[in-house]
Amino acid sequence: MIKLIRSFALSIVITFALASCSFFGSQNAALKAQPTPSLSDLVKIELTIQTDNAVPFNTVGQIIKYVYNIKNAGATGVPAGTPGNVTVTGATVTCPDVTTIGNKDGTFDANEILTCASAYIVTQDDLNRGSVTNIVTATVSGISSAPVTIAVVTAPPSVLKLIKTASPATYDRVGQIITYTYVITNSGTAPLGPAQFIISDTGISAPINCGDAAATLAPNATLSCTATYTVTQADMGVASVSTNATASGGGLGASQATSVVVTSAAAPQSNPANLTAGSSIKHPVADGEWLWQIARCYGTDPEKVSQANLQLSNPNQISPGTTVTVPNIGSAGKIYGPPCVGTHTVQSGDTWNSIALKYNADPTVLQMVNSNAMAVGSVLKVPLNSASTGGVVTTIPTTIPTGNCVDLTRNVTLAGTPAGKTHFNVCGQTDATGNMKIATIGIRQLPADVATGGLSQDITLPVVDTLTPLNDVNSLLVGDMNYDGNEDFRVAMRSPTGPNIPFLYYIYDPATRKFIYNEIYGSITSPEFPGNFEIRSKWQKNEGKRWGIDTYKVINNIPTLTQREVWDTIDATQAKHTIKVFNADGTNQVTVDETIPIPAH
Repeated sequence: MIKLIRSFALSIVITFALASCSFFGSQNAALKAQPTPSLSDLVKIELTIQTDNAVPFNTVGQIIKYVYNIKNAGATGVPAGTPGNVTVTGATVTCPDVTTIGNKDGTFDANEILTCASAYIVTQDDLNRGSVTNIVTATVSGISSAPVTIAVVTAPPSVLKLIKTASPATYDRVGQIITYTYVITNSGTAPLGPAQFIISDTGISAPINCGDAAATLAPNATLSCTATYTVTQADMGVASVSTNATASGGGLGASQATSVVVTSAAAPQSNPANLTAGSSIKHPVADGEWLWQIARCYGTDPEKVSQANLQLSNPNQISPGTTVTVPNIGSAGKIYGPPCVGTHTVQSGDTWNSIALKYNADPTVLQMVNSNAMAVGSVLKVPLNSASTGGVVTTIPTTIPTGNCVDLTRNVTLAGTPAGKTHFNVCGQTDATGNMKIATIGIRQLPADVATGGLSQDITLPVVDTLTPLNDVNSLLVGDMNYDGNEDFRVAMRSPTGPNIPFLYYIYDPATRKFIYNEIYGSITSPEFPGNFEIRSKWQKNEGKRWGIDTYKVINNIPTLTQREVWDTIDATQAKHTIKVFNADGTNQVTVDETIPIPAH
């Protein structure tokens, strides 16, 4: 009996012990079953988008600039150093590598921000629709942001409609008269006027009054007028002439731009590359090419090409294999297509002019890209099909032309030229604020100001968009910009906010006693000339969050980038400060990389 009781008690103890083990074991199992947070729980990708709304978007071919800020707002970082690990859907966006931001490792750390950019070219469908809308999502290593809808409003189609025609439709000689006919239609439901209706044509220097000063235009009624265009020497060197025209009046904004193509009978009727005029193409950069020459290759505006390639930190230094966007080809000249740059081995008897004629090249550009150095047996870089024309007046006039022109006088010091006042007779289309889209500049030293033998030169500006504030004393500046002892001049193309003031540069050539357009200087904005053959260029980007100073050294009359100093805003108080030095052999190195309090700028 005692053994039985003891056995029963032992069974109870063992049962209790086993039950206890089961209880605690179940509790531990429950603890182990709690889920571990995934990377997507700890990383939060946020996307914000900014657009440049400084101008109204109402014309085909305008460029809308977008800035995309991708932020890791989570608690931990995510590896993103491999190309392709940061993507943006809903837009074509160029992003820097994650290793260029923050602590520059391969991880997109918490609170780091990656700033990307894109450019969109406005189409006719956008204007008809009234907006450009994108739904954009950023993804970093498989973790996506919430979709962001960004809409840019475009101007609705105008009630005024304009048709432009030309007679004759072809031309074959300098001085030939082309008659443009304009027909304005009121497509609205209410009468317009009484008012003066006006045609603005980029090929005609002054606005054209269309109809009576107090004309009334009933619904669906039309009003017509004409203007004449004189064929120039420059027109003979291109396949066609095409200028945009708009109509305004009756209290309405301008109509949509319209144009008509007048074809040169002396030029080929198609381009060798068989490309469609007005289209945008992707061009893979070949060895030796630069942005302005690529623009010439496709007959388009180099400024528009630069604006369409915001991903290029320095448009003057593009590497072979880079792909650039070339918009609206054929809008500023003949489309030749690649190759854009060729080579020539110098033979005995060659001159800059003879080589230029062989390749339809501009002799001045040919000299510039080869640092003015030519020796028998050397291989030159040739800017193919870059030839341009420009007349030089050989007699000194006694008066300055009037009309839609502004006479700016400057004292210019030049070797071999009489000292005294020099007239810069700037002509073009002026708006209500006094800003001018410049077409020509006549340079004169009148007998009343200097002895005989003074300067006399006519300049036709390259095909670039200008809106020059001629009421500003800084609109045309004189100074020695290549440190050769002769004064040169530059013209402000426009006056944007900040230091990014672009200029057209003309360097004086004492051998020919002419001012020669220099496109290589064109990338130097807001320049300073401190001496010692240096040029300092101030610039800023990303709404002032990134700014810097580029330093150039003038070697053989060519400005060469030697240093870039940059400040990048980190937050409200700090900025990342770097200095990169460029060597003569094409290499570069960062000499300063630090975080400092934001300096005044």
